[in-house]
Amino acid sequence: MVINLKRIITGIVVLIAIVIMVSMALNIKTSEEKSPDSIQTPDISNGDVDISTIPRVAKADMGEDFFIQYRLEREQMRGKQVELLQGIYNNESLTDEARQSAALRLVDISTDMEREMKAENLVKSNTGEDCAVVIQADSMVVVVASQLSEARQQSLIDLLNHQLVKGTVTVTTLLVKH
Repeated sequence: MVINLKRIITGIVVLIAIVIMVSMALNIKTSEEKSPDSIQTPDISNGDVDISTIPRVAKADMGEDFFIQYRLEREQMRGKQVELLQGIYNNESLTDEARQSAALRLVDISTDMEREMKAENLVKSNTGEDCAVVIQADSMVVVVASQLSEARQQSLIDLLNHQLVKGTVTVTTLLVKH
């Protein structure tokens, strides 16, 4: 049982590492492109997503740069979480309950990563818009670069509810400073 659990954890860690590397490889910009300053991402650790915390950006900076930076920061944060959870799981002086809880959280992180990637690809394929997705247990926030019509938003919400999440789906537009 312990050997199988270790194999499962190792597999999950490898999968997470591969997803992070692929995500980073797909989002690498050429050296001619200027990277924007760090973007503060919403704090979703307490279960509430406050859309107003999504930064306002100038129209010229909007679009790909925001989404690339957001995904990179999201993956970096997840990498730190995975590292911490691996340390807990590998610490044999902790209780089995604590170690199993860490293993389950690693599985949850992997599942969330897969769902976010699927949701982002669904949005892109249905709207042609780049986006960022934040998924929690019973909700999802989709941030797109430009305003979608009400009908298009509802169609997207229905699709995401059917495919990925049973709960609240919110579609919002990246806010612009004037």
